[in-house]
Amino acid sequence: MQRASAFCLASCLALFSFSIPAAAVEIVSPKNGDVLPIGSEVVVQVRPSPADDIVRVYLGSSEDAMKYNDATGFFEQHIKLRGDAWGPIEIDVRSINSKNVISTAEVKVEVKLPPVLPLISFRVHADQRKLVLETIGEKHPLQVIGEFPDGSVRIISAKVYGTTYVSRNTDVATVDANGMVTAVGSGETTIVARNGERETEATIVVKIKLPEGGKKET
Repeated sequence: MQRASAFCLASCLALFSFSIPAAAVEIVSPKNGDVLPIGSEVVVQVRPSPADDIVRVYLGSSEDAMKYNDATGFFEQHIKLRGDAWGPIEIDVRSINSKNVISTAEVKVEVKLPPVLPLISFRVHADQRKLVLETIGEKHPLQVIGEFPDGSVRIISAKVYGTTYVSRNTDVATVDANGMVTAVGSGETTIVARNGERETEATIVVKIKLPEGGKKET
């Protein structure tokens, strides 16, 4: 009786193990937990399972299929990480086999800021060098751009990049540590952004929009 039970248990376990399908695709590069520098170029490589007839693989929500590399046996795609994104980033793919069965795979990588480099140039985005705000409390983020010796150009508005801000007239507009401007009262002021020895400015005009039929003050 015990032998029969043991045989049944072994058979059940064998059937159970075969009922769990292997992943149809696997992301082999980058690997889960890899640390990547911000703004870097990455080759995403996906290995199809030999047991699945994978015909197409897509990166994220893209509608363009990844290219199959005969030399490596992987589906591959070059991507460039955003220059203003850091921290944990998820890279996911979806595959379709000849029977239109969809499978997915994902990895999480850690995007780190590069070593501090001196700025070649530092500027407010051209469209934001003069901002007009029309209501008290209206907010607008400043987009500050830095160019570095390695040829990269990044949005460095956030405090984490070492950029600081000062409003020359806080009765007109204030600015927070990450470059968010808030209208306080009518008038004009200058927001000064600094990073290291570099400095740039944006003019902020708070011009309260009158309601229809309203009279302009004299």
